[in-house]
Parts: sequence; structure tokens; C-alpha cells
Amino acid sequence: MQCIDFRFGKKMKEFMEQNNLLGDADLVSIAGAAKNIVNPETQAFALRQIEISKDLHGMKQVILMNHTDCGAYGGRKSFADDKVEYEKLTADLKEAREIVKTKWPELEVKLWLAHIDESEHEPAISFESIA
Repeated sequence: MQCIDFRFGKKMKEFMEQNNLLGDADLVSIAGAAKNIVNPETQAFALRQIEISKDLHGMKQVILMNHTDCGAYGGRKSFADDKVEYEKLTADLKEAREIVKTKWPELEVKLWLAHIDESEHEPAISFESIA
């Protein structure tokens, strides 16, 4: 599950190719990504997307991905600094993993944080695996 942010288009395809996921993964895009799993108001919808993929395609692994400067979180400007933003995004990812693992203990859940740097003409995006 990833965010709908258009800035990911090309880089997400590259990420999927590098991780042998292209052509073998259901891609669920929801504004805010893992935020929807930890939010009680949107949790059922977000978990239903995982359940559909699991039931239809026998999915064994879930990748949850948040990103910096996410509009669903209010963007980078909503945080006091980069460290606070990082802590919130990774905390939500970890909480979302626990929610998914509680519901489906057999699933492997991997966490990623995409860092968006817009200091150049085209946004630079890098991916960090979160333990």
C-alpha cells in the first residue's frame, strides 16, 4: 500500500522492478498510505484492500510505504522539522504493521519510507527500509 502521490510514478516502477515485484503485485494506492490503517475511521477500508488481494491472489507479503511531504499528513510544513516528520511517518508504519500482523499473522509485512527531495527541478526520491 502506497500513497497516490503522482511524484512516485516513474520511481515506483523502478522500485518495483528492483524488488522483483513488477507484474507480480497488487498495487494499492490510498492517500496517506499506512495512515489509513492506523486511523480508526479509515482502517476497515484500508484493511479490506489487503484482504481482497490476499483472498484473490494468495498474497503472502504486504509492503507498506509512507513518504515525506505527504499531503494526507498536511505536507512537510505540518511538522516542526524533518526529524518530527520522520518519527511520525515511521511510527505510523510500525503501528500499521502490528495491526496487519494481528489480523493476518501469516503475512510478512515490510515497511518503506520514501524520501522526497524537491530541491531540484524533478523531485529526487529515495527509499529507506524501516525495521
